[in-house]
Amino acid sequence: MEFKTNQCDLAIIGAGPHGMNLALWIKKELPSLQIIILEANKEFQHKIGESTLSGFCKAIRDNGISHEAFQSLFFTKKGLGYWFCDEENEELTSAPEYIIETFDETFQIERRVFDSLLEANCIKNNIKIIKGAFVAPDESNFSSNGNNLIYYLEGKREEMKCKIVVDASGPASILSNQDSIGGGYIPSDVPFQTSSVWAYFKDVNWLKNYDDWKFRAAFSRDEYTQHLCFKEGWIWYIPITSWQKSNTQNLNKMLSYLADGKNKMYDRDVLAKTFNCKYEQIWSIGISLRNDRDDSILKKSPNEVFSKYLKKIPSFGKMMEGARILADHYPNHTPYAKRISFRKHSKNIAGDGWLAIGDAAFFVDPLRSPGLLGGAAISFHAKTAIIKAFKQQDFGKNVFQGYINRIQELHEMMEDQSQISYLSHNHPKAITLARRFGEIASRGHFEEFKHIEKYEFNDTNVWGHLYTKHFRMQKEFLKIMLDEENKVNSTKPLAKQTIKDYENMVERLEKLISSHLEKNEYLNPYFVENKLIVK
Repeated sequence: MEFKTNQCDLAIIGAGPHGMNLALWIKKELPSLQIIILEANKEFQHKIGESTLSGFCKAIRDNGISHEAFQSLFFTKKGLGYWFCDEENEELTSAPEYIIETFDETFQIERRVFDSLLEANCIKNNIKIIKGAFVAPDESNFSSNGNNLIYYLEGKREEMKCKIVVDASGPASILSNQDSIGGGYIPSDVPFQTSSVWAYFKDVNWLKNYDDWKFRAAFSRDEYTQHLCFKEGWIWYIPITSWQKSNTQNLNKMLSYLADGKNKMYDRDVLAKTFNCKYEQIWSIGISLRNDRDDSILKKSPNEVFSKYLKKIPSFGKMMEGARILADHYPNHTPYAKRISFRKHSKNIAGDGWLAIGDAAFFVDPLRSPGLLGGAAISFHAKTAIIKAFKQQDFGKNVFQGYINRIQELHEMMEDQSQISYLSHNHPKAITLARRFGEIASRGHFEEFKHIEKYEFNDTNVWGHLYTKHFRMQKEFLKIMLDEENKVNSTKPLAKQTIKDYENMVERLEKLISSHLEKNEYLNPYFVENKLIVK
C-alpha cells in the first residue's frame, strides 16, 4: 500500500507498546484502514517499564510475536515475590515472604529492543510509523466530522487529515493534557501520592546464590519481580538481558527476523552470533516511597535516596554489596532517573474525534507491574470502540462513552489495588493476606480462560478483580486498612510505629476474608506448598 503522509483513517501519537499493539489489533479486523503512527523520537530509546504479566504477553502473541521470540531475547519472569524487609530483618532469607507464581511464562523486557520488535511487526503488517514527528495539539483541530492534525517533521510543518486520533504518548498525554482538548492530566484522588528513583547496575548479588531460604519456591527467586516492602514504600529487583551494546542496524535485522513469524527460532547465544549482536546481564533497581511517609525523593538527589535505604534496609544493603552502577549504559539515562508524584490521570480520555490510551489515560504506581498489563486492556477496549466508530461512521464523543466507562472502572480498581499493596506494608501478615486475596481472583480468572490463546474481552479483567463480589470485598478490605492506619497515625508518629500497632488491622482483615481464603486455598500454591513449614 502506498501511504500518503497527509491523510489517513487513524493517526496514533506515540510508537510505544500500546499504540503499536492497538494499530495491529485494528489492522487485523479492518485491513483496508490506513493507520499512521507519529513518534517523536528518531530512534527508539530506553524507557522504564520492564516487567510483564500474563495478559500483556498474551496480547502481544495475539498480534503476531511468538513466545519463542520472547524466550530468545528476554530474561524469564515466573511471578511476583514480596518480602517484609524492615530495619529488623538483617537477612533476606529470613524475612517474611509471599510469592505469587506466574500463570504462564512471562518476561523482563528491555524497552528499546521490545519497541523495535513491535515496530518490525507493524512494518510487516503495513502500518506506517513516522519518526521524529512532533505533534502540535494547540495548532490542530478535532471534531466528529474529521480531524486536522498538525505535526512538525525536521522543522517542517505538516498537516494530516484523519477520522480518529489516538493519544498513546504516555504520561506526556499530548492531547488530554491540553485544557482546550482533554481538560488536563491531573493528580489522582488518592490517600497518598508516591514517587520513585531508579538506576541500572552490574554485579548485583544473584538471589540464587543465597543458600538458606526459609520457604520453598517453584523457581529461582531471580525469576520473580521482587518487592522488598517496608512501611515507607518498597524496592524493586529486576534482572534484565540487555542488548544495548548491539549495533542498531544488526539489532534491527535480528528483530525483523524474529518478527517474521516463519523463520526458525534460535536460542539466545546462536541468535546473537548469527546477527553479530551483543547481550549482557544487568539489573533494574528502584525505590518507590509514599510522599506522606518519606518525602526524600521530593527533596534530595536520587543518589542520596539510594544511600539512605542501603543503610536503612540491611537486606537491601547486602544484596547490593559489590554492585556497580551503570553510569552511561543508556544514553538518555545517566545514571539515575526519578518520577515525582506520578499517580495521575486524564480528566477526559475521549472527545470528538479522539481518545487516549495507556499511560496517557492514567498512570498508577509500578507496584505489582500494572502498566503494560493494564495498557493492553485499555488498548483492546479502544480497539473495540474505534472499530464501532468506523462501522457506524460516527466519530463523536458519544460513540466512545462505553470505552470511557470501562477505563474509569479499570483505573479505580487498579488504584485501589495499589493502595492496598502499600498499606499492607504495615504488617507482614497483611502482605500475605492481601496477596492471597488478590491471587485467588487472578488465578481463578486465569484458569477459566487459559485454554483460549486469542486475547479476548475477558482478558481485559486484568487480575480478575472486576468481578462484582471481589470488587466489593476489595473496597471493604481497603476501607479497613485506611481506617486502621489513620487510627495509628493519630496516636503515634511513624518513627515509633511497629507491627504490633497493626495487629487489630490484621484481625479485622482476617475476619473479613478468612472463609474466602479457606474455601479457595487451592488457588494459593505457594501458601499450600509451604503450609507445613509455616506450622
